[in-house]
Amino acid sequence: MGEYKKTALVLGAGGFIGSHMVKRLRSEGYWVRGVDLKYPEYSESEANEFVQGDLRDVDFVARVIQFKGEQGNFYNHVPYRLVRPFDEIYQFAADMGGAGFVFTGENDADIMHNSVSINLNVLEEVRKLNETFDGVTREYTECNRPGLDQPTKIFYSGSACMYPEHNQLDPDNPDCREESAYPANPDSEY
Repeated sequence: MGEYKKTALVLGAGGFIGSHMVKRLRSEGYWVRGVDLKYPEYSESEANEFVQGDLRDVDFVARVIQFKGEQGNFYNHVPYRLVRPFDEIYQFAADMGGAGFVFTGENDADIMHNSVSINLNVLEEVRKLNETFDGVTREYTECNRPGLDQPTKIFYSGSACMYPEHNQLDPDNPDCREESAYPANPDSEY
């Protein structure tokens, strides 16, 4: 890793926010693996490595969260003793499908199911990665990565859609405080 400050995994790196996060992390000296169901449409990804795959697939999530020793080795077999975790994970992936898909009301259950599946898969794999973190060296197991000197940090993003529509009507004074989201009345399921 020598020349890089840290490693980061950006999930949803093909989207607007995720692609900009990749760019930001790279400018700060990170080695970045970007992951998304699709490659960015409007510009080249600046990720050191971009992996396409479905984060609803538990096995794919387990593989993509492992940092494989030498950068850029996602598709190569790497001896388990060389597997290292990412320093940071940024989770922006969601089932968005566009306004015509989201706002019809016909796809609400699918949208929620897909996005929750992605979030739970990521959370579970990071939990497994971190569950034995206590600073004690043990035999290598699936849940105890060699060289893990601190838990992997994870960032989950949200959406302004969680706030009631009436909170978003005045662009000069949006009420997007966390407590204003309750009682729950989101403007969409997205």
